[in-house]
Amino acid sequence: MRPRADALAAGLLVALTAGPTPAAPAGGFYARDAEGWFWYREPPVPAPITEQPSKPVEESPSEPVAASPPAPEPIQAPAPLSAHWFREHLDTYRDRAIDDPSPENVAVYLHLQRIAMDKSTRFARVSERVVQGDPVLDEITRRPTANFGANLADKQASAAGDALLERLAGETALWFFFRSDCPYCDAQAPLLEALAQRYGFAVLAVSLDGAGLADGTFPAFDIDRGQAEALGVISTPAMFLARPDQGAVAPIAQGLLSLAQLRDRIVLAAVQAGWVNEAEASRLRAGPADARSAAATLSALPEDPRALLEALRATVLPDTRPDSSQAPR
Repeated sequence: MRPRADALAAGLLVALTAGPTPAAPAGGFYARDAEGWFWYREPPVPAPITEQPSKPVEESPSEPVAASPPAPEPIQAPAPLSAHWFREHLDTYRDRAIDDPSPENVAVYLHLQRIAMDKSTRFARVSERVVQGDPVLDEITRRPTANFGANLADKQASAAGDALLERLAGETALWFFFRSDCPYCDAQAPLLEALAQRYGFAVLAVSLDGAGLADGTFPAFDIDRGQAEALGVISTPAMFLARPDQGAVAPIAQGLLSLAQLRDRIVLAAVQAGWVNEAEASRLRAGPADARSAAATLSALPEDPRALLEALRATVLPDTRPDSSQAPR
C-alpha cells in the first residue's frame, strides 16, 4: 500500500507543472509608446454649471400637515449607589477628597469605596456558588486544574494526536522542498525523517537547486520542475501535506519547525483541507473546546433574567454539553 501511495504522491507533484502559466496583463503605461516619454496633456475644462432658479412649491390646502415628532423621553438618572452610579460619581468624590482633604470629604469617599468593595465581595461569593453548581461554567469540568489532572489531560491529548497522525500517514504524504545550501533545511530534514518513521508518513523530498542535503538525508530526492512555483514556495524549508487520492495539497509551513510544531501544523493543514473535522482535532488540545454558538441561536435577548438564563444555557452545543458520566476532557 505504501509504494502505491508514494507513486500517487509523486504523480500529483508532477501534475502541478502541467497547467499553463497565466500571461501577464496587456496594456498599461508601456503600451502607449506613441505618446513618448515627455508629454503633457491639458486636462479638459469642465463646463460651467448654471443653477436653474427653483420654482416655488405651491402648498395644496388639501394636504395634511405633518405632525411634529414626539418629544424625547427624559434620561433616567442611575439609582444612587448602583454600579452605574458608582461608575459615574465615585471618581468625582475621590477627586473632591484629594483637592479638599477635609475629614468629611475623605470619610465620604472612603465610605463610598467601602460600599463598592462590599458589593464586589458579595458578587464574588455568589459567582463562586453559581460556578460550582453549573458544569457549563465550571472550568474544572472543561479541564482539571489539579497538577495530576492536567498531566492526565495532556497525556490523553498526546495519545489522541498519535492516533490521528497515524491515520493521516495512511492517507496523505509530506512534500519537502529544500536547497542544498540551506542550513535550515539541513536542520529540518532529520525531524521530518523522525516523524515519518514514527507515524509512517511518506516524504517526497524535492531539491530546488538539483543537489542533495549536506548530511545525505533523503538521498532519493526529486528535482524541482516548476512544482515549487506552482505551490508558491518563496522560502525553504517548505512543507506541504498532499492527498494523492483527491489530487489536493495543503500548506504546512515555509520555515523551520520543531517536531511538536510539525505535529500541530499537519493536523491544522488537514482540518483546513477538510480531511479532519474540528471534533477530531479538538482532542489533540489539552484545553477546553468551544461549547457555545450564541450568534447562531440567539436573535434577541429576553429582558426577564430567568428567561435570559435559559436562552443562554440553550446556546451550549449538544456535542460539547458537559455530562457527569464522562471524564473531563
